[in-house]
Amino acid sequence: MVLSVLRHAAWSRRGNRHTRIPDIFDALVLRRSSDCVAEPAVAAARDGSGLQARKDACHADDSGRKTHMKTPYRLSTPMSSAMRRRWFVVLLVQAWLSASFSNGERPCPRSCRCDGKIVYCESSAFRDVPKNLSGGCQGLSLRYNSLASLRAGQFVGLNQLIWLYLDHNYIATVDARAFQGIRRLKELILSSNKITLLHNTTFHLVPNLRNLDLSYNKLQALQPGQFQGLRKLISLHMRSNSLKNLPSRLFQDCRNLEFLDLGYNRLRSITRNAMSGLVKLTELHLEHNQFSKINFSNFPRLYNLRALYLQWNRIRTMSEGLTWTWSSLQKLDLSGNDLQELEPEVYKCMPNLQTLNVDSNKLVNVSQEVVSAWISLSMISLAGNMWDCGPAVCPLVAWLKNFQGNKETPMICASPKEAQGEKVLDAVEASGVCKVSHVTPSFASSTTTLSGAPALNAALPFAPTLHSGGSRRGQGTPLQHPTPSRPPQSDVSQPEQDFEPVSFHKIVAGSVALFLSVAMILLVIYVSWKRYPSSVKQLQENTSAARKRRKKSRETERTLSTPLQEYYVDYKPSSSEATDVLVNGTGPCTYSISGSRECEV
Repeated sequence: MVLSVLRHAAWSRRGNRHTRIPDIFDALVLRRSSDCVAEPAVAAARDGSGLQARKDACHADDSGRKTHMKTPYRLSTPMSSAMRRRWFVVLLVQAWLSASFSNGERPCPRSCRCDGKIVYCESSAFRDVPKNLSGGCQGLSLRYNSLASLRAGQFVGLNQLIWLYLDHNYIATVDARAFQGIRRLKELILSSNKITLLHNTTFHLVPNLRNLDLSYNKLQALQPGQFQGLRKLISLHMRSNSLKNLPSRLFQDCRNLEFLDLGYNRLRSITRNAMSGLVKLTELHLEHNQFSKINFSNFPRLYNLRALYLQWNRIRTMSEGLTWTWSSLQKLDLSGNDLQELEPEVYKCMPNLQTLNVDSNKLVNVSQEVVSAWISLSMISLAGNMWDCGPAVCPLVAWLKNFQGNKETPMICASPKEAQGEKVLDAVEASGVCKVSHVTPSFASSTTTLSGAPALNAALPFAPTLHSGGSRRGQGTPLQHPTPSRPPQSDVSQPEQDFEPVSFHKIVAGSVALFLSVAMILLVIYVSWKRYPSSVKQLQENTSAARKRRKKSRETERTLSTPLQEYYVDYKPSSSEATDVLVNGTGPCTYSISGSRECEV
């Protein structure tokens, strides 16, 4: 019975591919009815009535068939109804399997999840690629498994595959022909594996790649023709490997590459033609490498580059070396390096630079030529440097005051000692050093100096100029006259006077504090006098009593000292004796004892 139904379904599918399931079910019901009507005849045939009786039982005459068709088949028992449902389910399953096999599709592999033509076999501890993958599969994800290697021809048969995710496995070796048979592949993710070496022709079999990710592996070197033929490649990720150098003309065929990430490697230098061919590159990541010097001549004709990331290297110097204007560059990140100064020629070749990060370097000041080249900046980060808040920082301070863009994190002074820890703008404003040194341009333009001496440094507190009249005048602030006895040349050799100017706000703050202290003392006295008047009166009485006691003690002391008499000689010579005494120096004298001393001269 089952075979006849399946045969009928198969014949119906071959004859008419649009046969509906209800039609097949009607055929099943009619065939079941015929079998039930012919059961007695079949029994008679078993008794030896012959083949004719069997035919009579199975094929009734036309009138009998019409009568049977008019009489509906009635199920007499519940078992017949259950059987009817069972045959219906079997028929549906057979129809679905027939349609699936006719389209070349296979069932979803075990431990995988299928979504149309996309197969997800993730986090299932696969050690190999599943065998029963459908040939129509367009996307295959084998992430977070235990794949250890990719053999030759491992993906043969998946010629419709568009993207393949193999990240977060344990892949250490990749055969040169591992990707044979999947020429339509556009995205290949091999990140977070243990790949140490790739053959020179590994990616030659997938020329239609748009996105290739080799990040977080252990690659130590790249072959010269590693990316040959990848003319459609747009994004290339090689972050966090162990690359030490780049072969010459490595990206010669990658003329459509727009994104290149070489960050977190061990690159020390870039060969002259390593970046040649990247005419459409817009973003280049070289951060966290070991560069000590950057020569922009090694970036040939990157006309479309918009962002260059060089942060957290060991860069001490940057040389310009460009014979063309880098008008496309809009963002430059140099933070976390060892830069001590900025070269003006570098920024003169970048007229459209909008974002500049130079924080966490060793910059002390920025020259006037450099800030004059920053004509298009809209965001700048200068924090974390060793700023000297002296006159040399004035060009940068003046530029920052007029800057209308975004300034990230305030700048802190590292010197001089009295300004350490203060914000650069506040310290310069408080010391007034830039208000004094802003007259230096007029002095620099002067052609005559005192006694033929060279022009004074801009760091001097005053910048005098000598006019035809022989008198010195200053622009903006009065100047002090030099000491006549000191030669004019000594002004140049002597250092600037070491004094600490007192800012106005500090004077005001001290005055206010003193006033508040006096007011507080007076308030306490007033409140005490109002709240405790008896105490004040008693205090006054005690004070007057103490005065009386002191006065009385002094009188007592004088009284006690009266009996203590001192003896003095009272000499009263006569006129003649006085003359003799004056002449001879001798003569009689008398004395009297008295309680007081009287002396006459």
